[in-house]
Amino acid sequence: MAFTGGKLQTEDINARGVELELIPDPGTGAAIDVTRSGECQIVTGSGGETNTLAVPKFAGQRLTLCMKTDGGGDRVVTVASAFNASGNTIITLNDAGDAICLEACHGSAGVLKWNQAWTNGPTLA
Repeated sequence: MAFTGGKLQTEDINARGVELELIPDPGTGAAIDVTRSGECQIVTGSGGETNTLAVPKFAGQRLTLCMKTDGGGDRVVTVASAFNASGNTIITLNDAGDAICLEACHGSAGVLKWNQAWTNGPTLA
């Protein structure tokens, strides 16, 4: 097949937003990276674990948190501000498969905040 005109695709397919970027699990006691959109696959040990989640970096940013492996303990993530209409700021991933997707938008006074797009299983408080 011969190339007959136009330009070949040279950008990486991820640049078009087709595929989520993997955000590394920071482990217990650390902040989850919010510099880009992506998915953070949580792996817990046998004890309770914690993380923090800062405000997003840009409008439209998406972050999916999911528990990939349940080692027996829960992962409790404290979000910088309320992420739903109930005013929840805490996400507890209890079991493998628990997941939540957050999307960034401008809240009051133009301040960026996370909003709950969907959830499947975690406890919210």
